[in-house]
Amino acid sequence: MSEIRLFRIILLVICIASVVACNGSGKGDVPLIFAAASLSDVVGEAADLYEAETGNSVEFSFGGSIMLANQIAELGAPADGFFFVGDNPVLILRKAGMYSDNNSAIGLGNKLVAIAPSDHRSVTSLEELVAEAPRVALGDPGLAPVGIFTQKAFESVDLWDDVSKDAIFALDARAAMAAVQSGNADYGIVYKTDAISSDAVSIVYEIQESYPRIEYVGWKIANASQSDAAADFFTFIASSQKTRNLFGTAGFNFVSPAANNQ
Repeated sequence: MSEIRLFRIILLVICIASVVACNGSGKGDVPLIFAAASLSDVVGEAADLYEAETGNSVEFSFGGSIMLANQIAELGAPADGFFFVGDNPVLILRKAGMYSDNNSAIGLGNKLVAIAPSDHRSVTSLEELVAEAPRVALGDPGLAPVGIFTQKAFESVDLWDDVSKDAIFALDARAAMAAVQSGNADYGIVYKTDAISSDAVSIVYEIQESYPRIEYVGWKIANASQSDAAADFFTFIASSQKTRNLFGTAGFNFVSPAANNQ
């Protein structure tokens, strides 16, 4: 077993132990939704609106979507709903019988950008970025979809080997952004919504190179104890103009859920 694989397994075990411990002290009738780290700000605001208008509350566990999906499917994490990005985590749940394409879902879109400290000049391509020989913070493709999207973008111009050999691999997009904010990385590749949420970084390039369409899917976990309550939260997000405005202001765009069922 490789050291990287072993690290990922240990990380999953630690994370699931933490989630179970936290959930054990929570309210039994409040749904727990596992969500992509890039949603942490806006989903929290949507939950506040949901509670104000319905009297119901929601709890969250945030992280890389692939890591969270594995916690649910392989380690039995007590999730009632999910809000993930990319095909891979949804496929993990589908194979485990925890999500069906026939379910209703909420769909969101996002974009990939390169960031740097706020006083940094812009670049015009990934080739120009790599030519500077910087330390770049990237999502780990094995743990977070942002890493998969990033890898595909660099591979499309034959630059993945060049950038990955000295890259800082992070658990998710927010962790990659934190590496830039702390000065540990010269650039980071994150979602556009992450970048516009921080004044400490600036978008230096909106990536035009080829990568898969970035889509988020949110819905209930089949047969979870509070799955209906989780579904109610997602229905509220999709139907409330106030929450739709929140996501729009944060930089997301709503897409047809059918586009995610591939």
